[in-house]
Amino acid sequence: MANAISLEETYDDEPSPKAGTLTISGSDAIALDNFVRHVSIRCYDERFDGGGKKSRDLSLQLERMREILDTLLDYPEIEQSYYWINAQDMQADEAAPDLLAAVADRSGIHFHQVGLYLAPDSIPSGTLQLAVDDQAGETCGIVTMPMWPTTLVSEPTWTKNGATLDDTIDTFTASIPLNLQENQP
Repeated sequence: MANAISLEETYDDEPSPKAGTLTISGSDAIALDNFVRHVSIRCYDERFDGGGKKSRDLSLQLERMREILDTLLDYPEIEQSYYWINAQDMQADEAAPDLLAAVADRSGIHFHQVGLYLAPDSIPSGTLQLAVDDQAGETCGIVTMPMWPTTLVSEPTWTKNGATLDDTIDTFTASIPLNLQENQP
């Protein structure tokens, strides 16, 4: 099995435009947009260390499709932001080493982990691990984001506990900068 799929392959039976019917309906444009979003989030054409990534060719193809869609659809202005789902309890031995080191001198800590996603396209972006110290009313958090070819890991950061665990998670999630990829080496 090959590690890459060529986008430059040609086939004898490639379609050609039909004369006089080069139009697209609104519902067709939305269907194409949904497909491009699906490919952007879920499809990869190269493999690496147990995962996948988009080749330069696929990325360029997707960018070209987005340019075409921008001429067809009036997209609402939606700001990017991170959101979280699936808060789960976790054992201390599952926590990041830096998080464990930050809470090593405390007792009665309980740990949680959530998945992070980038809105509005629901792109899986990483995880947030939390060590909650109810006695001190503080929580330490660490964010891990796989960004090929490396993984970005934040420094352990402390904050006051919110009224609920969800409020505390929201505080951490709202503080994640959106330009992480631009800042990576």
